[in-house]
Amino acid sequence: MKNLIALALSIFITYSSGIAQELKKSKSLKTALEQSLSSKKPVLLIIEVSGLPKPTDLPPNAKISFKSALDEPEVINSINENFVVYKTTMSDTSVRSVIREANVKSFPAFVFLRANKDVFYKDFGNSTDQKKYILMIEKALSASKETSISDLEAQFNADKNNNTVLRKLIDTRKKLGITNNAQLIEQYANNLKIGDFNDYQNVLYIMEAGPYSDGNAYKLAYTNRKLIDSLYKTEPLQRRTAINNAIISNTIADAAKHKNTPRAISGASFARNTWSRDYRRGEQAYNTQILWYYSTVKDTTNYLRTASYFYDNFYMNIGADSIKKIEAKNREALSQKHIASMPSQKQISKEKLDSLQKIYGKTVVTQSVVTFGSTSNSYANELNNAAWKFYEIGTKNLNYLSKAMIWSRRSIELNSIAGYYDTLAHILYRLGYNEEAIKTQEMAITKAKSEKISTDNFESELRKIKAKTL
Repeated sequence: MKNLIALALSIFITYSSGIAQELKKSKSLKTALEQSLSSKKPVLLIIEVSGLPKPTDLPPNAKISFKSALDEPEVINSINENFVVYKTTMSDTSVRSVIREANVKSFPAFVFLRANKDVFYKDFGNSTDQKKYILMIEKALSASKETSISDLEAQFNADKNNNTVLRKLIDTRKKLGITNNAQLIEQYANNLKIGDFNDYQNVLYIMEAGPYSDGNAYKLAYTNRKLIDSLYKTEPLQRRTAINNAIISNTIADAAKHKNTPRAISGASFARNTWSRDYRRGEQAYNTQILWYYSTVKDTTNYLRTASYFYDNFYMNIGADSIKKIEAKNREALSQKHIASMPSQKQISKEKLDSLQKIYGKTVVTQSVVTFGSTSNSYANELNNAAWKFYEIGTKNLNYLSKAMIWSRRSIELNSIAGYYDTLAHILYRLGYNEEAIKTQEMAITKAKSEKISTDNFESELRKIKAKTL
């Protein structure tokens, strides 16, 4: 009996101790930065995703368990000892500038900041192994001792002809995953001698910084065409792709910032040229970039005209059945690529999985959400978004609205979900087809119920349609 009591007491103490361990969190990012300044501790910004979908097709008696080693006492103690913590979600507007500046694309994200908001280290992903987080903490503490981006920028501004300092600044930014170094590489290239562009490593360094496609750095890098050709033939595909993506995104972003249409066209043209062997994909790349530019600078005239041509010619000249086959093939290819990237994982056959699901008793399903990123858009989603954009712009042009209606109907034909019916209902209302708009919005509500998502917004919009106040 004594042993049983001792065991029970031991279990109780362990349990109580586990409950007591939790992260000390600040109420806001502003508060965390203020506490960082006074305590001399860096900030750990934890950015999570809200509303993750639950696993489907599970046995009826399955229990879903989400577990992360971030909750382990050793990890929590180490974080509390060394950092000021602010935990939030990606929808928090106060962290958007950090997400953008640090180029955060995978969640949950762990972004380490100095009191002046400088990012000095970042990581991402859930894990059941606490070693991941212990190592992350060690690397972050080590990185915090290095020269900050702000200090390097001050050194650079004091002597812009010093390529040693400039290169260190660019390298520090690249180490953090910051790919927008186009303006810095312009200065770096201008500081070089013409003979330096015959050096392979110099040219590779310039290209990896993502120079503007119409900028001086890009033009200087291309003075030795044989060297550039060699670069694109010998460097790994992943590196070449990263170079092209950085050039495109930096060029288009700067064009939008300064409303520089010639630069936007240059960036979009560069995107098209990366698909030199595939005309169709090249045209898609060009139009995707130029439409983003027109949308960002609010050039609705050019946006509506370009989008009408693009979506009609790229998305509407293929039958629905053909699209479904293409997407099924793409999903299979993506699945095979994912499996190939994890050779150590044991695969379970469908027959084996079915037999396991038939075992009686409680089934515990542990799901580790390692990373969450944006997924590729399907034809249906692209068409729905295009249709909604036309509605959102507020155009009353019947030709444009009719196109949007056709795109919306095709998106429903490909994937009949609540959100797509909602889009169609809004467009029908704008066209003056009130009765059809009401029926379509009612269908959106029915679909939402079957999809087990909230119907509040759909019902609110339906009331507005009926009252003709939408």
